[in-house]
Amino acid sequence: MVQVNDRFSSLPINNQFRLENSPQGNNQRFLRFPLNGKVNGLLPLADLRGVIQVALTEILPVPQVAEFLLGIMNWRGEAIWILDLAGLLGAIQWCRRENVRNSGMAMLVQVENQTVGLLVEQVNTIEVYDPQERLAISASMLPARLASFLQGYFVDSQGNPLMLLDTHVVIQALQPL
Repeated sequence: MVQVNDRFSSLPINNQFRLENSPQGNNQRFLRFPLNGKVNGLLPLADLRGVIQVALTEILPVPQVAEFLLGIMNWRGEAIWILDLAGLLGAIQWCRRENVRNSGMAMLVQVENQTVGLLVEQVNTIEVYDPQERLAISASMLPARLASFLQGYFVDSQGNPLMLLDTHVVIQALQPL
């Protein structure tokens, strides 16, 4: 594993970051972000359209939708859904946390012609891993609901698991809309 220690508050994903293969062979680049206080997640850079900072006041709530859907917001003239990623994965929902933050980072992913923002508290670094080192999640490792949204996991240099998010399964949670 090679780690690039880029800390940032916003990241426009451009062709430089969209490269799936790095100079180290079959390695891929991933965006690391906290899922909760103990577990970090990874999202393939190839799945990202960008990362933006979002104030909760910019999100228009939509009635009678799943609680993990915070609402819609205008991004470059396009209405996009903002999804509480931790809430979807079974953690305490954004608006029900004790110390509710007024803003977060939305990792923008595009499926077909729709952009969706996956809201997290922060994004950390861009890291490089060999996809062949990805480990499978056993049935006893995580609750089935959480495991269904993951492709597996990597282990960082400190021995901590990094859960690899399956973007397509996350987006499928929006299909009834």
